[in-house]
Amino acid sequence: MAVMIRTITFLLAVLASTAAFAQVPPPGSPYDSARHSNPIITFVDKKDFSSSGYEQAKKAAGIELLGLSQSEGKRESVEIADGKFVKNMPILGGFKTDVTFYPVVRQKFKLAGGSDLLLESFRFPKVALPRAFAAFVLTEATTQTKKKPSEMRFGGNAPEQLDIRGTQGLLFEKDGQITVYWQEDGVGHTATASLPRQELFRVIEDLL
Repeated sequence: MAVMIRTITFLLAVLASTAAFAQVPPPGSPYDSARHSNPIITFVDKKDFSSSGYEQAKKAAGIELLGLSQSEGKRESVEIADGKFVKNMPILGGFKTDVTFYPVVRQKFKLAGGSDLLLESFRFPKVALPRAFAAFVLTEATTQTKKKPSEMRFGGNAPEQLDIRGTQGLLFEKDGQITVYWQEDGVGHTATASLPRQELFRVIEDLL
Protein backbone atom coordinates (compact mmCIF):
# COMPACT_ATOMS: atom_id res chain seq x y z
CA MET A 1 0.00 0.00 0.00
CA ALA A 2 2.81 2.41 0.91
CA VAL A 3 4.56 1.63 -2.37
CA MET A 4 1.37 2.36 -4.31
CA ILE A 5 0.91 5.68 -2.53
CA ARG A 6 4.51 6.70 -3.29
CA THR A 7 4.04 5.70 -6.95
CA ILE A 8 0.85 7.72 -7.28
CA THR A 9 2.48 10.72 -5.58
CA PHE A 10 5.45 10.50 -7.94
CA LEU A 11 3.20 10.32 -11.02
CA LEU A 12 1.17 13.31 -9.83
CA ALA A 13 4.39 15.28 -9.34
CA VAL A 14 5.54 14.38 -12.86
CA LEU A 15 2.18 15.40 -14.32
CA ALA A 16 2.16 18.67 -12.39
CA SER A 17 5.65 19.55 -13.57
CA THR A 18 4.73 18.67 -17.15
CA ALA A 19 1.69 20.95 -16.96
CA ALA A 20 3.91 23.85 -15.99
CA PHE A 21 5.96 23.61 -19.17
CA ALA A 22 4.94 26.30 -21.62
CA GLN A 23 5.97 24.19 -24.60
CA VAL A 24 3.00 21.82 -24.15
CA PRO A 25 1.44 21.90 -27.64
CA PRO A 26 -2.30 22.16 -28.29
CA PRO A 27 -4.18 19.14 -29.66
CA GLY A 28 -4.54 19.00 -33.41
CA SER A 29 -4.40 16.86 -36.51
CA PRO A 30 -1.04 15.55 -37.78
CA TYR A 31 0.80 18.38 -39.52
CA ASP A 32 0.31 18.70 -43.27
CA SER A 33 2.23 21.60 -44.83
CA ALA A 34 -0.30 21.81 -47.67
CA ARG A 35 -3.16 22.41 -45.21
CA HIS A 36 -1.71 23.97 -42.09
CA SER A 37 0.14 27.21 -41.33
CA ASN A 38 2.69 25.45 -39.12
CA PRO A 39 3.13 22.26 -37.04
CA ILE A 40 1.46 23.81 -33.97
CA ILE A 41 -1.78 25.24 -35.38
CA THR A 42 -3.23 22.15 -37.06
CA PHE A 43 -6.74 22.49 -35.66
CA VAL A 44 -7.58 24.97 -38.44
CA ASP A 45 -6.65 24.94 -42.12
CA LYS A 46 -5.12 27.77 -44.11
CA LYS A 47 -8.42 28.15 -45.98
CA ASP A 48 -10.28 28.79 -42.71
CA PHE A 49 -8.75 32.28 -42.32
CA SER A 50 -10.66 35.34 -43.52
CA SER A 51 -9.86 39.06 -43.44
CA SER A 52 -10.79 40.97 -40.29
CA GLY A 53 -10.31 44.30 -38.60
CA TYR A 54 -7.81 44.46 -35.74
CA GLU A 55 -10.32 45.27 -32.97
CA GLN A 56 -12.87 42.84 -34.37
CA ALA A 57 -10.35 39.99 -34.36
CA LYS A 58 -9.13 40.81 -30.86
CA LYS A 59 -12.68 40.81 -29.51
CA ALA A 60 -13.69 37.60 -31.29
CA ALA A 61 -10.61 35.74 -30.03
CA GLY A 62 -10.85 37.19 -26.52
CA ILE A 63 -7.13 37.88 -26.30
CA GLU A 64 -4.68 40.77 -26.35
CA LEU A 65 -2.69 40.78 -29.57
CA LEU A 66 1.06 41.29 -29.79
CA GLY A 67 2.49 43.79 -32.23
CA LEU A 68 5.66 45.49 -33.43
CA SER A 69 6.98 48.99 -33.01
CA GLN A 70 6.99 51.10 -36.19
CA SER A 71 10.77 50.91 -36.30
CA GLU A 72 10.61 47.09 -36.45
CA GLY A 73 7.86 46.61 -39.01
CA LYS A 74 4.41 47.40 -40.34
CA ARG A 75 1.25 45.34 -39.98
CA GLU A 76 -0.07 44.49 -43.44
CA SER A 77 -3.11 42.35 -42.64
CA VAL A 78 -5.20 40.74 -39.91
CA GLU A 79 -7.15 37.50 -40.41
CA ILE A 80 -9.14 35.21 -38.15
CA ALA A 81 -10.20 31.56 -38.22
CA ASP A 82 -13.26 30.59 -36.19
CA GLY A 83 -13.11 28.20 -33.26
CA LYS A 84 -14.98 24.91 -33.08
CA PHE A 85 -15.98 22.05 -30.79
CA VAL A 86 -14.74 18.55 -31.61
CA LYS A 87 -16.25 15.57 -29.82
CA ASN A 88 -14.16 12.47 -29.13
CA MET A 89 -11.06 13.80 -30.85
CA PRO A 90 -8.15 11.29 -30.96
CA ILE A 91 -5.33 12.56 -28.72
CA LEU A 92 -2.95 9.66 -28.12
CA GLY A 93 -3.26 6.17 -29.53
CA GLY A 94 -6.88 5.13 -29.00
CA PHE A 95 -7.46 7.81 -26.38
CA LYS A 96 -10.14 10.38 -27.25
CA THR A 97 -11.56 13.46 -25.55
CA ASP A 98 -13.79 16.45 -26.25
CA VAL A 99 -11.90 19.61 -27.26
CA THR A 100 -13.07 23.21 -27.57
CA PHE A 101 -10.90 25.19 -29.98
CA TYR A 102 -10.93 28.98 -29.85
CA PRO A 103 -10.44 31.40 -32.77
CA VAL A 104 -6.95 31.94 -34.16
CA VAL A 105 -5.80 35.44 -35.15
CA ARG A 106 -3.18 35.77 -37.86
CA GLN A 107 -1.21 38.98 -38.33
CA LYS A 108 1.17 39.54 -41.20
CA PHE A 109 3.97 42.09 -40.79
CA LYS A 110 6.49 43.50 -43.24
CA LEU A 111 9.72 43.87 -41.29
CA ALA A 112 12.03 46.86 -41.68
CA GLY A 113 14.58 44.66 -43.45
CA GLY A 114 12.01 43.56 -46.05
CA SER A 115 11.17 40.07 -44.73
CA ASP A 116 7.67 38.89 -43.80
CA LEU A 117 6.66 37.82 -40.29
CA LEU A 118 3.55 35.74 -39.68
CA LEU A 119 2.28 35.96 -36.09
CA GLU A 120 -0.60 33.70 -35.04
CA SER A 121 -2.24 33.83 -31.60
CA PHE A 122 -4.96 31.81 -29.87
CA ARG A 123 -6.38 30.90 -26.49
CA PHE A 124 -5.18 27.45 -25.49
CA PRO A 125 -7.90 24.88 -26.34
CA LYS A 126 -10.13 23.52 -23.59
CA VAL A 127 -9.69 19.77 -23.16
CA ALA A 128 -12.17 17.68 -21.18
CA LEU A 129 -9.41 16.25 -18.97
CA PRO A 130 -7.74 17.28 -15.71
CA ARG A 131 -5.16 19.94 -16.59
CA ALA A 132 -2.10 18.02 -15.46
CA PHE A 133 -3.17 14.83 -17.18
CA ALA A 134 -4.05 16.71 -20.38
CA ALA A 135 -0.58 18.27 -20.44
CA PHE A 136 1.01 14.85 -20.01
CA VAL A 137 -1.10 13.28 -22.78
CA LEU A 138 -0.49 16.15 -25.23
CA THR A 139 3.25 16.05 -24.61
CA GLU A 140 3.32 12.28 -25.10
CA ALA A 141 1.34 12.62 -28.33
CA THR A 142 3.99 14.93 -29.80
CA THR A 143 6.79 12.45 -29.13
CA GLN A 144 4.89 9.36 -30.24
CA THR A 145 6.51 7.65 -33.24
CA LYS A 146 4.56 5.99 -36.02
CA LYS A 147 5.50 4.29 -39.28
CA LYS A 148 4.11 7.16 -41.37
CA PRO A 149 5.14 10.78 -40.74
CA SER A 150 1.64 11.79 -41.89
CA GLU A 151 0.26 10.12 -38.75
CA MET A 152 2.57 11.96 -36.32
CA ARG A 153 1.49 15.17 -34.59
CA PHE A 154 4.36 17.23 -36.02
CA GLY A 155 4.49 15.37 -39.34
CA GLY A 156 7.73 13.64 -38.43
CA ASN A 157 9.62 16.88 -37.72
CA ALA A 158 10.88 16.86 -34.14
CA PRO A 159 11.06 20.37 -32.64
CA GLU A 160 13.90 21.89 -30.67
CA GLN A 161 13.25 23.28 -27.19
CA LEU A 162 14.36 26.80 -26.40
CA ASP A 163 13.86 29.69 -23.99
CA ILE A 164 11.95 32.60 -25.49
CA ARG A 165 10.42 35.69 -23.86
CA GLY A 166 11.15 34.32 -20.41
CA THR A 167 9.43 30.98 -20.97
CA GLN A 168 9.98 27.65 -22.71
CA GLY A 169 9.05 27.16 -26.33
CA LEU A 170 9.47 24.99 -29.40
CA LEU A 171 11.29 25.68 -32.65
CA PHE A 172 10.68 24.09 -36.05
CA GLU A 173 12.95 24.70 -39.03
CA LYS A 174 12.57 23.48 -42.60
CA ASP A 175 13.85 24.81 -45.91
CA GLY A 176 15.08 28.05 -44.35
CA GLN A 177 11.76 28.85 -42.67
CA ILE A 178 11.55 28.92 -38.88
CA THR A 179 8.48 28.71 -36.65
CA VAL A 180 8.74 29.42 -32.92
CA TYR A 181 5.91 28.53 -30.50
CA TRP A 182 5.43 29.74 -26.93
CA GLN A 183 2.69 30.62 -24.43
CA GLU A 184 2.08 33.74 -22.39
CA ASP A 185 -0.74 33.94 -19.82
CA GLY A 186 -2.70 31.09 -21.40
CA VAL A 187 -2.32 32.47 -24.93
CA GLY A 188 -0.38 30.52 -27.53
CA HIS A 189 1.70 32.32 -30.14
CA THR A 190 3.60 31.18 -33.23
CA ALA A 191 6.02 33.40 -35.16
CA THR A 192 7.08 32.24 -38.62
CA ALA A 193 9.67 33.85 -40.89
CA SER A 194 12.54 33.12 -43.26
CA LEU A 195 15.19 34.82 -41.16
CA PRO A 196 18.44 33.86 -39.46
CA ARG A 197 17.67 32.45 -36.02
CA GLN A 198 19.19 35.26 -33.98
CA GLU A 199 17.36 37.90 -35.99
CA LEU A 200 14.00 36.13 -35.55
CA PHE A 201 14.68 35.70 -31.83
CA ARG A 202 15.42 39.43 -31.54
CA VAL A 203 12.17 40.35 -33.30
CA ILE A 204 10.16 37.99 -31.09
CA GLU A 205 11.73 39.42 -27.94
CA ASP A 206 10.76 42.92 -29.12
CA LEU A 207 7.07 42.09 -29.64
CA LEU A 208 4.87 44.50 -27.69
